[in-house]
This record gives sequence, structure tokens and C-alpha cells, in this order.
Amino acid sequence: TRLRGCGRLAYPCVVASGVRACTLHYMHNNALLSPGDLLLMDAGGSFGGYSADITRTWPLSGTFTPEQRDVYSAVLSVNEACIAAAKGDGGTSIASLHHLSLRLTHEALVQLGVLGPGEAHRVSRYYPHNIGHYLGLDVHDTPLASQSQPLLPGMALTVEPGLYFPPDDPQLPAWCRGIGVRIEDDIVIGSDGAARVLTTRAPKAVAEVEEAVRRGL
Repeated sequence: TRLRGCGRLAYPCVVASGVRACTLHYMHNNALLSPGDLLLMDAGGSFGGYSADITRTWPLSGTFTPEQRDVYSAVLSVNEACIAAAKGDGGTSIASLHHLSLRLTHEALVQLGVLGPGEAHRVSRYYPHNIGHYLGLDVHDTPLASQSQPLLPGMALTVEPGLYFPPDDPQLPAWCRGIGVRIEDDIVIGSDGAARVLTTRAPKAVAEVEEAVRRGL
């Protein structure tokens, strides 16, 4: 954190491997890592008083298993689509982005064979949080501000879809039980209404993540 000029951590880190990544705010951070597991890290620094909030998930072995890659790619597609949809156009809001993320996550779960076309109501079981929140002096800044208000230039927010498949859920296919993935970026709405991603230096494409792990970055 201090290597890049941050004065402190913005919040207590979440470092969760394997099935522990299915717990949203796993805070014990004391379990042994296994080579075949995914590691989910939610961490951010405070720079000049302003908070970052970033999550990345990567394979400890340096290579995603096919099952891990399928889940990761599903989350990544929702992340990228919601970032592309974030605009200061007078109508887009965090609430509308969340509705979009629910629809896209349901479509992804249908493609994965986890849910059926008529089971959109079950998405929140495996994606139990909002797509994001305002970001500023506090990690969850302006908590009293409505997430239904249109995004405006200068607003900063997170975009953080995820999927969390409990290991003991009998309604899940066996192949995905125990996999937890979240991908979180920070964005700001520019003066032209377009979203600028502030976290581009943190790899998130599958090949980039695997390469970063292999190089020890």
C-alpha cells in the first residue's frame, strides 16, 4: 500500500481461499492455502484520504481449472457489461446497473446449467449483494444518498458482481460447489458522461491473471 503512496488500508482486507470465498466478508484470514484453490482478495488503500475498493480472484496454482474458469468468465462478463453500461446520461444509476447485473447473472447461470430460464428469483442466492456502491472519503461513501439517483460527472463507484456457490448446497451441480468469485473495479464518471476505470492495472482477463500469478506479481 505505502509503496504507491497510500497512507493506510481503506478497510480490513478479505483474503479468502477455497470454500471460504463463498463467505462474503470472511475475516478470519487464517486458513492454509491449497494449490488447487481460488483466492479471493478484497483490499484497497487510502490515498490522500480517498478510498479504493478492489477485488480480484485468482488460481493459486497459476491456472484455472475448467470449472473455475467457467465461473470466473461468467462473473467477468457481467463486470465488463455493467462497466460499459455505466454512464452519466441522466438515466443510469447504481440501481439500474444492479438490475442489469441480476439479468445478466441469471443468463450466465442458465448457460452454466446452474439455474433454469424460469428461476431468476434464485439469482440472489448465489449473488447476494448489490452491484456496487458510491466510493470516496469512506469505502461506502454517502450511505444516505439514494442509489436510484442518476449518475453524474465526478461520481465514483464500484462495480463488483460475484458468484458464490456453497459447498453444501444440494441444489447446485457438484462441479461448481465451493467456488466463489468476485471481480470488483472502481470507476468514475467523466465530464463527458463516460465511465473511466481506475483499476485497469489490476489484471482481470483470464490469461492476464494466470500470467500474473505465474510471474509472482
